[in-house]
Amino acid sequence: MNIKPYDNILQTNDNFNNQNKKEIFFTVKLVTSGLTDMLWQLSLLYRIGKLCDYTYIHTSLAYEKRYELNFPGKILKKIETTVNKLLKIDRYSDKISNFLGFDKWEQNISNKKFINFKIIEIPIDEIYYEDKISNIKQLKESVEKFITEVTPSSKKVIYCLRFRPQLYEDRRAFSLDELLNSADPEGIMLQPLKLQLSENYYKARQNIPVHIPFNSQTIKIVIHLRKGDRMLINLNKKIIGVFSTKIKFFKSINDLDEWEMENYSNSNNTNKAETLLQKLFSRYGEENFSVIVMSDGDERTFQNIRHAMFKGEIKLSKEENRQLNNLERTLNKEFEIFSKYSNVYTLVGESEKNTFESIHAIVCADIIIKTSGNFAWVLHSLFKRQDRSSTVIQLGQDDDLAIEKIGLCLTNNISIPKNS
Repeated sequence: MNIKPYDNILQTNDNFNNQNKKEIFFTVKLVTSGLTDMLWQLSLLYRIGKLCDYTYIHTSLAYEKRYELNFPGKILKKIETTVNKLLKIDRYSDKISNFLGFDKWEQNISNKKFINFKIIEIPIDEIYYEDKISNIKQLKESVEKFITEVTPSSKKVIYCLRFRPQLYEDRRAFSLDELLNSADPEGIMLQPLKLQLSENYYKARQNIPVHIPFNSQTIKIVIHLRKGDRMLINLNKKIIGVFSTKIKFFKSINDLDEWEMENYSNSNNTNKAETLLQKLFSRYGEENFSVIVMSDGDERTFQNIRHAMFKGEIKLSKEENRQLNNLERTLNKEFEIFSKYSNVYTLVGESEKNTFESIHAIVCADIIIKTSGNFAWVLHSLFKRQDRSSTVIQLGQDDDLAIEKIGLCLTNNISIPKNS
C-alpha cells in the first residue's frame, strides 16, 4: 500500500479560521469481540472522527468475557445472562467500562441532552478501500462527502462511525491503522488525533483502587504469556492447535505457516521468559526490578478440546486421551518456574480480580514483554500516562537486544552500577 504524508496540511487551518463553525458530534459502533480488539477499533474510529474535527460522544462497550469454565459455572452464567437480559442489565460491560474510566467521559450518549438527537450510521469499512484511498486527505474527504450526502434537515445529529467484520478481510484494518499513523497531529495543529484515556483511567482508580505487587522504587516489568485461546499441545507425536474454539491438527511444528508460528503459544514461551529474566537479573541486578508474569492459563484450552471431542469434531486414541488427562492435571504448573525469584509475582487464571489487576499492572509497567496478540500492547499504549516513557518488547526475538533496551530504560530512571 502506498501511504503518502498528509498532503496540504495547511488546508486544515481552515478549522481555525471559522471559529463559529457548528459543533458536529460522532460516536462509534464496534464489532463485538475481545476487549482489547474493541479498544483498538475504538482508537481507529476515534482518530477518523477527530481527523474531521468532530466532537466525540462515548457509547458503552458491549463486551463480555466468560470466567467460569466448569459446568456449574456455565449454568450459573447462563442463568445470570438470562436474568440480565430480562432486566436489561449488562453487568460486566458496566464493570469494565467503569473500571477503565469510561463513565468519567464528559460527553456520553446516555446524557439527557442527546435524547432527541438522530443517530446516523457511517460505514467506515465500506468507505475505506485500500485501492481507492492512499492518504489521509482522501480518507477525510471520502468520509465528509458521505456525511454530506446522508445529512438530514434536522440539526440534531450524531454520526455513528461503524465497523463490520468485513474490515478484517485482507488485513484492511491494519492498513487503515498504518494510514492513520501517517497523520501528524502537531503539524495539523488540531487536538491530538490519538485516543487519550489515561486521565479518566486514573480518576477511576480513585474510586476503584487496585493493589498490585509492584515496587515503585524499581523498574516495573510485565510479562504477558498468552495461552488458553491460542495454544499448541504436543500429544503422542501429534500437535493439537487450539485457536479460540477452533481445533486443528499438525503432524509437526514444520506444518505451521508463518502466521501460525507467530500467533500460537506453547510452554516454550514460559521457559523463554524465565531465561530472559535470568540474563536480565545477572546483568543488572535482581533488586532493581519488580516483575509480574500474567497469563489466562491453559484451562480454556482443555475445555475447548473436550468440547470438540464431545461434539465429535475430533477423535483421540486411548493413549492420546491418557496423555491429555496427564497434561490437564499439571495445569499451569509451568508457572512455578518463577517461584524461585522473590521479586517475581505470578497472576494466572481467568477471574474478574485477575483481569482488573492485570489491566492495572499493564498500565503501570515501565516494560511490557509480550507474546502473541495485542492485549498488553493495546492496553498499555491507550491507558498509560502520556508523560512517562516505556518500552514494549516481543518475547523471543532477540534476548541481547531486549536486555539492552531494558538497560536504557533502567539508566533513564535510576542510576545503578552494572554487574560485570
